[in-house]
Amino acid sequence: MLVDVDFGHTEPGLTLTVGMGSRLHTERQQFMLHRRCYRRETLMAIRFEEVADELRIHYDQQLCARCILPASFPDISFDEAGVCSYCNDEQEQVLVDPQTISQAVESALAGADPQRNYDCLALFSGGKDSSLALSVARRTLGLRVLAFTLDNGFLSRGSSANMRRVLDELEIDHVRFRPPGGMMRPLYKISMGLEFASDTTKYSTGGCGSCISMVLASGLRFASAHRIPLLIGGWTPGQFTTSPLVPASFLNNVVERHFEPLTAASSTLREQLTGWLATPTGATPVGLLNPLYATRYSEEATLAELAKIGWVKPKDTDSCSTNCQVNGLLVLDHIKRYQFHPYVYELSHHVRLGALSRVEALDKITRVGIQPSGVTRIAAELGVASSLDLAPAGIGDVSGRR
Repeated sequence: MLVDVDFGHTEPGLTLTVGMGSRLHTERQQFMLHRRCYRRETLMAIRFEEVADELRIHYDQQLCARCILPASFPDISFDEAGVCSYCNDEQEQVLVDPQTISQAVESALAGADPQRNYDCLALFSGGKDSSLALSVARRTLGLRVLAFTLDNGFLSRGSSANMRRVLDELEIDHVRFRPPGGMMRPLYKISMGLEFASDTTKYSTGGCGSCISMVLASGLRFASAHRIPLLIGGWTPGQFTTSPLVPASFLNNVVERHFEPLTAASSTLREQLTGWLATPTGATPVGLLNPLYATRYSEEATLAELAKIGWVKPKDTDSCSTNCQVNGLLVLDHIKRYQFHPYVYELSHHVRLGALSRVEALDKITRVGIQPSGVTRIAAELGVASSLDLAPAGIGDVSGRR
């Protein structure tokens, strides 16, 4: 796999090796994406169509007969019945006993500072899953919760309104941390030009992975400084790891894996992110607990539960995000680069668990809820070419013309 990316915000003439089998060139003063032989058998395997100012994505490739993983997904194969290797792998099944969550909480609190003000720091985006995790931590687990939000500058208006309603209903304190826009915009821009390894691209876009690393790094440092022994996340089965409790050492590895190519690509980001990589002062949290791993997760049940605490589905985000407006641009960039939707692994896992029907999952990756005008606006704000302008030759434009 070889992808060349040229953009003009790093040192001229710099050539770097990033991830697996890729090169980064920064000689020209513009952003361009040149595709070269990524999975020849699935090249030109997607089509875009615009219907009523929304994009629809069509996948002209084999999809698993059970879940929805496509032939373009890394390390995939199909049996004679058309069922993919991920469905046939028992290790891909994530089923967690609720008692495991309670035991993890007890273990984390057992050695915690008795003078602490909070039991956990909940990583809270205002989206549906982090809102549900917040409610579970507060009402089911009975924890003293401090909500922590990293404001990336692109939180939707609907998400901000949901934060206020949910926090008031649950009576939870809240810290909103906002890095400067001069840090976050280059982070997304550079992430779109890097080629991350498959352990990132299977589960998320490069931009989302980089932003999540910012959330993890800042959450770890804040919790350490305030003697909070545990982080709470809103990840669902198939979204992060197979274990509901992720140790702090693993989180630090995730942060370093994403920050390394970013700091190598930009001396400015290297200076800005240095402090984020420094060893936190105080006791490090034991790790990140995802309580939703132990629930019989389904989107229908989640939305019904969230309605009880004032959460309303935003109208200013795409089909796979309920909090971030930059997500649509990143999703389209990922699909065009890798020929599969960055949420397809998570959605496929939900299909296997019975939390989502195959038809519902297909609808999410087809009717993506992305408005071309919104993508163009966010791209202009980041200073990159719109993903709608980077369609590989032969795939067709957003109007469906070939």
